[in-house]
Amino acid sequence: MKVLFIKRGAIGDLLLATPLIRQLKQKLNCQLDIVVGKAASCALINNPYLDRQIILNDADFTLKGAPRLARGLLALRAQYDYVLVLDKHWYFNLMAHLVGGKVIGYTRSRFAHRLLIAAVDYVDITRYHGLYYLDLLQVSGLAAADYQDIELDLCITISDRLAVEEFILEHKLNNFTVVINSGGNNAYETKGLRMLPTAKILALLHGLLEQGKTVLLAGSKIDFQNNQAYLQQLNYPERLINLAGQFNLAASSYLIGRSEHFYTTDCGAMHLGVARQLGARMTAFFGPSNPAHILPASYLAQSAIWRDQQIYAPAYQLDGSQQTPEPEYFTNLDINSCL
Repeated sequence: MKVLFIKRGAIGDLLLATPLIRQLKQKLNCQLDIVVGKAASCALINNPYLDRQIILNDADFTLKGAPRLARGLLALRAQYDYVLVLDKHWYFNLMAHLVGGKVIGYTRSRFAHRLLIAAVDYVDITRYHGLYYLDLLQVSGLAAADYQDIELDLCITISDRLAVEEFILEHKLNNFTVVINSGGNNAYETKGLRMLPTAKILALLHGLLEQGKTVLLAGSKIDFQNNQAYLQQLNYPERLINLAGQFNLAASSYLIGRSEHFYTTDCGAMHLGVARQLGARMTAFFGPSNPAHILPASYLAQSAIWRDQQIYAPAYQLDGSQQTPEPEYFTNLDINSCL
């Protein structure tokens, strides 16, 4: 049997889907391939349960890129028995039929049901997203999903570990805190809605530095300039270090695992903390998103900080809709109480 996944991104979503990938491989021992967007594909590098990654440009997954996506999927026609669509929009369910085989995916409308041989209704954002991915296995009838097996997979190589350990040794770091302020800046979203406002992130960094901690500002290349701005406003040149873009995803995950504590917003990097099983060593700040949909239940009481329950809109997580005008998130957040 051959099974194909389709997922444009993002990093966090792909990590949340790794229990599905693992269980499907372990239970069926079938060929597992994935069509995935380039930017997020780093989350699956060296994943031992995938046989092949078919990486497409992120622009191919937009409406303008439909002809290129169609050509890419047609090149795979008649090669797979099942196609599991990990994106939620009916458009991807429709495009999946170009591959052939039995298409299984999510629905948010009656029309979408007509495109699928088996479907999962995506309606509840108070339910952990990782369980929704396992639902695809359950409704497929191929095997029973194990809803207790939700550990995230991210392969960390020896070279990833060495790169981080060499950095720690070079800078003589005994204990350090990692901070990432990202979220809402990617190939499909640009407003940075899930980031802490400048005043809040500066208050967090100042509080940590005043406690005598060494703080590593991590993140992707897109976070580098923001981190530089924080450095310029805080005069701690030896204990506040901008590492954004320096390490790959796996090495960043190892760095987070080596930290004394990890402060993050709702972004792809937050799931690295879950993958490293940080538990209470992670503090995650939420604004426009419900943490019950993003974090495993065991993390909600010990890691999640959310003060915007009254102003957030569930549609943001269900279908990407944003409120106009957008509320000011994080205004009720007291940073000092989180240190």
